[in-house]
Amino acid sequence: MSLTLALGSATASLRTIQSELALAANNIANADTEGYSVKSATKVNTTTGGSGIGTGVDIIGISSKVDANLLKSIITATSANAEAATDADYLDRLAEILGQLTSSDSGGGTLSASLTELAATLEELAATPESDTLKTQAVLQLTDAAASLRDTSAQVQDLRAEADDGIESAVASVNESLHAIDSLNDSIVLAQSRGESTADLEDQRMVLVAQLSTQMDISYYTGEDGAMTIYTGGQPLLNSSVHELSYQASNTVTSETVYPGGFDAITLNGQDITTSVKSGTIAALVELRDDTLPAVQDQLDAIATDLRDQMNALSNQGSASPAPQSLTGTVAGLAGTDAIAGTGTLRVGLVDSDGSAQTLTDIDMSTITSVDDLLGALNAIAGVSASLDADGQLVVESTDASLGIALSGGDVGGKSVSGYFGLNDMLTGDGAEDLFVNASLAADPTLLAVGSLGDNGIGLDGGALAQAMADAIDTSAATDLVADIGAKSKAADSIATSRETTLTALTDSFSSRYGVNIDEETAHISELENAYSASAQVLSAIQEMFDSLLNAVS
Repeated sequence: MSLTLALGSATASLRTIQSELALAANNIANADTEGYSVKSATKVNTTTGGSGIGTGVDIIGISSKVDANLLKSIITATSANAEAATDADYLDRLAEILGQLTSSDSGGGTLSASLTELAATLEELAATPESDTLKTQAVLQLTDAAASLRDTSAQVQDLRAEADDGIESAVASVNESLHAIDSLNDSIVLAQSRGESTADLEDQRMVLVAQLSTQMDISYYTGEDGAMTIYTGGQPLLNSSVHELSYQASNTVTSETVYPGGFDAITLNGQDITTSVKSGTIAALVELRDDTLPAVQDQLDAIATDLRDQMNALSNQGSASPAPQSLTGTVAGLAGTDAIAGTGTLRVGLVDSDGSAQTLTDIDMSTITSVDDLLGALNAIAGVSASLDADGQLVVESTDASLGIALSGGDVGGKSVSGYFGLNDMLTGDGAEDLFVNASLAADPTLLAVGSLGDNGIGLDGGALAQAMADAIDTSAATDLVADIGAKSKAADSIATSRETTLTALTDSFSSRYGVNIDEETAHISELENAYSASAQVLSAIQEMFDSLLNAVS
């Protein structure tokens, strides 16, 4: 081997070792960088043309040898983990909200506490039905129960609104990730065409792909040019260009806001993919907003309407004592021409402040076929005025300010006449969201029905009506709802823990196989330093030989 070739080999060795030292230092510097995989140099020996004599070593590439299947498993697990974590978070908060319905640690005001206290008060009222103090206490407790249902319903709808806003944020995150991946695609394609290493760029891209997968389920593949194509549910998210998702959160969310109709669709390439997203944060938020939380709202509504119907049915069988001068129904939108099919006998009584009947009139409801017919029959009674107010509500009143009016009996649509028109309702509203104590009762608790109209006027019947109300109160539905959501919350926590464990195992496997081992890199640097020293000595020896040769011929 000539001195020139030896010099070239030693120089190439030094140059290669310097590059490897820089690579090892870069590995150590990025040991804690998210998604970074250890890089290694691919080396080849070089020879002179045709002679086969070695001329040193050269680096032909920098790469990381990552298992593509492991990466895809991590991406799938990341999406599943994000979905489970979102479910668990919302269900934990929902369980806490619903716990307020029955909790004994909230200092009163819960639904169960209010209803339990109401039942106890009504039992006391049954013993002393003339007590205005107990009537006031009962109305306040019923007000608290209604407020508890409204507040809980409002918090459930707030969670739905939060989920809806979360969907909009997740969609924005998806679009941002797609554009970032698209930019890296361009950089990778360009670097690959120049024969440059793309390993670091590919690591950065996979970090973005993992971020994208937290929002929704995706599939991907890398083309020969290095560009990555990404799909969801068979639809392209990224190919030669970015295909953005589109979604606008609703400004207002109530129990009536549903998908489709109230909420916008999540669209991709002009197509609705709302129900096509199968995992990730978006899938969890859509299910919570459209299924899980509405189901809870339905149960709250059932509790509210059961309470309303039971209390109203009993209240409309009776009358306040003393009876009010005027009764206004809660059913609005009535017209005189509205048909009604009645049976039985409606009794209308004008009573004094002691409840004694001054007049009693019976109306055969089988002869009544419309609201106008009923108005006519009522107005035919001396001292009684009946009409529909501006809201289409039935108003029945005594024309004598010293007399009250009371009704009993008759049947329309399976309810008493009073119940059909809501003349003596305790509660109003269509569900938990708008459940209120009747405004007139809230303003004057003495209007609470505790007696009933009989042959001699209003009798208290030993508090039978108040006792019937007490017996009708049931807190089991609220307790069952809380228990059900509590169980679902625990199950969601368990699933979230399991999926996090799976993801951690996969990422740990990635780190152990492809992450930076600082001890190994440090040892490798020591080896390179020794090799560098040896190559430098060779270079020094060759230089001395050159000097000797020059001295010999000079």
